[in-house]
Amino acid sequence: MRFEVLGPVRVTHGEDVAPVSGAVRLGLLGLLLANANAPVPAETLLDALWDTADPPDPQRLHLTVHRLRRALGEPERLVLDAGGYVLQVAPDELDAQLFVDALEQAERTADPCRRASLLRQALRLWRGEAYQGLDLCSLAGDAERLTERRDSACEQLCAAELDRGRHETAVADLAALVRRHPLREHPHALLMTALCRSGRQADALAVYRDVRRTLVDELGVEPGPELRDLERRILAGGDDLVLLAGGPGSRTVSRVP
Repeated sequence: MRFEVLGPVRVTHGEDVAPVSGAVRLGLLGLLLANANAPVPAETLLDALWDTADPPDPQRLHLTVHRLRRALGEPERLVLDAGGYVLQVAPDELDAQLFVDALEQAERTADPCRRASLLRQALRLWRGEAYQGLDLCSLAGDAERLTERRDSACEQLCAAELDRGRHETAVADLAALVRRHPLREHPHALLMTALCRSGRQADALAVYRDVRRTLVDELGVEPGPELRDLERRILAGGDDLVLLAGGPGSRTVSRVP
């Protein structure tokens, strides 16, 4: 059995998809998977799934749990203990855990070829957005955390490709990444590096001008030291250009509310 939250929430048995349908039932599944193997109090589930002025009827939750158990095909996985409802999931059955494990293994791997392979393996698990289609405030934090780690994996994959000398391959992926994150500085630095290493210094400097304009217009700030240093080195000829790996020097600038 495989539980999947990196896209529309679903449960699969080999090639078959378990018949879990309906916003409330899928929401219950998503909440339990976000807290896999840990008890979720009934009150928490009631408040998250039924946003009503009056206290929701506990019987509605009991019925939804019963239907989810039946749809899973392995009802013993969803149990009630003193702390609440628990969905029992093995580490290799949840796509989010497999993604995090592969990403952390990649981050510990020095060899760029092996690192790139692990990162691709991790990113292939994504089928859309995390918890796609579930509009539940209780899932927003976990979805944001997973999305941030996916973006980090994309950056690291591009950095690994640069380490392998596959500069032109990295350019296309990085161009897409900076379009998704116009205020995230490190992907722009990686794109400038990839372009410069591909002999496209003018394009690399154009990327700097574009991101600087965006930062100034949107936030009233200048680029950080990573981008400024990279521009200086490219203007100097870029002969000493080496990959700027992600770390303390990289930053993401956020809009002030």
